[in-house]
Amino acid sequence: MRAIQWVFIMLLLSSCSSVRTPSSMPDLIYTDEVYSPAAFIPHAGSGTFKNYLAMNLPYEGYQPILQQLESRLQKSLKNRGEAHITVITPVEFDKVLSRHLKMQDIHDVAHKMQIQQSPYRPLCLGQGQLKSEGKEENTYFVVVESEALFQIRKVIEELYIQKGGKSGEFKAELFFPHVTLGYTERDLHYEDGVTKDAASCIYKMEPGPRSK
Repeated sequence: MRAIQWVFIMLLLSSCSSVRTPSSMPDLIYTDEVYSPAAFIPHAGSGTFKNYLAMNLPYEGYQPILQQLESRLQKSLKNRGEAHITVITPVEFDKVLSRHLKMQDIHDVAHKMQIQQSPYRPLCLGQGQLKSEGKEENTYFVVVESEALFQIRKVIEELYIQKGGKSGEFKAELFFPHVTLGYTERDLHYEDGVTKDAASCIYKMEPGPRSK
């Protein structure tokens, strides 16, 4: 199924007139520092948008990519000063998963499946846009590919159903793994109409030498 989805994404890349094809995109460089070990950070709290699951990443691997991007754009971007791949979003937990699961249940799955050792690969740098009140907002992110993180979502989906949830309420396949780099006003999400997948690519990502 995932292989079919990836073929669809590549076809979308080549056919979408609003997106440049990979051969016409300039490159941004990432180093193997993006794969440096990082400790797991739990995200759990009271209130909305406080609970989510993420693979924590070393910021020293992503700050140079942000700097390259800002140089290309010739402007500074707002950023959080950290890097992660969201695996379960706050909206998914608050609106669906919290009906039958606690964040500890989700953390238990993440630890058992060794989320911090999950293999992943940067694919490209994407851009999301939103026009609001006559102004254009932009967010920039590294689109990544990770079968291991998708499998974590699948196990969480299965656990949700085992605990009494209905099939289809949580969709493991609705997953667009990415690393947010920066934004003009605020980060834009799927709920804003921004899909952070390969169809949003504006720059290719190429591995380069490790920075000193």
